[in-house]
Amino acid sequence: MSDSRIQIAVDQLAEHLRRSVVIIDPGVQMLYSSVHFGDEDQVRVQAILNRGASTKAIGHVLAQGVSTWTTAGIIPANDEIGMKARVCVPIRWHGELLGQMMVMDADGTLTTSELSAINQTAQDIAAAMSVEGQKESDSGVQEQAVRDLVQRDARLRRRALIELGASHAPERFEYVTAVELGVQGISNSATASHADAALRAVLTMGYRQGRLAELHAVDSGTGLLLLGSAAPPGQPAIRLHVQKMLDQLEDLSSGRFGCVAGIGPSLSGLEQAHKAAGQAHLARRAAASVLGTQVAAWADLGPYALLLRIPEEDLNEESLPEEVRRLLAVDPGRDLTETLRRYLDYACNGPAASEALHIHRTTLYYRLGRISELTGLDLSDGRTRLSLHLGLTMLDLLPAGPSH
Repeated sequence: MSDSRIQIAVDQLAEHLRRSVVIIDPGVQMLYSSVHFGDEDQVRVQAILNRGASTKAIGHVLAQGVSTWTTAGIIPANDEIGMKARVCVPIRWHGELLGQMMVMDADGTLTTSELSAINQTAQDIAAAMSVEGQKESDSGVQEQAVRDLVQRDARLRRRALIELGASHAPERFEYVTAVELGVQGISNSATASHADAALRAVLTMGYRQGRLAELHAVDSGTGLLLLGSAAPPGQPAIRLHVQKMLDQLEDLSSGRFGCVAGIGPSLSGLEQAHKAAGQAHLARRAAASVLGTQVAAWADLGPYALLLRIPEEDLNEESLPEEVRRLLAVDPGRDLTETLRRYLDYACNGPAASEALHIHRTTLYYRLGRISELTGLDLSDGRTRLSLHLGLTMLDLLPAGPSH
């Protein structure tokens, strides 16, 4: 069954049911559509006119967990976006999800025999779509090459460069900029599948814009985007590009998860992608923790750029400098810790630190004296100050969050 035959099958089913029928891919992008039968809704009309559904409509569908369905189910109506209810039947070939067939059923009147006809058509189409699915498989191979390209193993990176070179990708990457998208708030496997589908949809949307050469990969709630250009792109343009993707992800998430992004520096040549991706990863970690922003760039990190290189499993109170642990032991309320942190942040400038803390200068010096008295630390010693400032900055990265 060729593409034309698939379209014929869709049209024949729609004519038999006298209902609108559509086939979408796993990312909820339209592949085939029948004519209208007077049952169309705002979402369907917009999808036809714009050659694709809105991100909110895609998010609503993905939020039902359709990527994990093995039998027919109902996509409920959503009045907010002008969407009527639909019957959704997964199209699978040897267990692999190739797409979904959707049939309008706003009033829930499809009969058992009609549902049987829908299921049979979905089975007939699955074999034909498996051929098209091979193209998606080829895309999956490229994603694996992108993942290998940013590994620590130099052999994997060399092999990935050769594989990507077959598609002339390196020629479009005189400079490479990496972006990492990280999903937050995944609570179960259905949400994890939803998140990965949403990430892939966003990364694909970005590629269609054609503004920069792009390679991407998605893996377990993390999306990697490699942007290629003939000259280093400006940070404002990259941030705008990333923010647009995050805005799309917000719609696609349907309120089930959040996402933050890290932007790496622009480096020369695709062979530097692993360095760019590593720095984008650290920026994403900073955005999710110490910076508390939705987007962070490598250039924003300051001292965190060094501290974030500590493996996450090693970030605990035992790894803090002895001076900081002594302070924490005598300051359960963290008032003295906060005072010292501000004092060190302001380069030991008493007036500036007291103003930032909204306390009198006398109170500041009293607290500093108490710290020395309780811990035995000499706050006039440069090395002691360095250990304390480094450790208090590191404290921000502990899993429990900032202790100050």
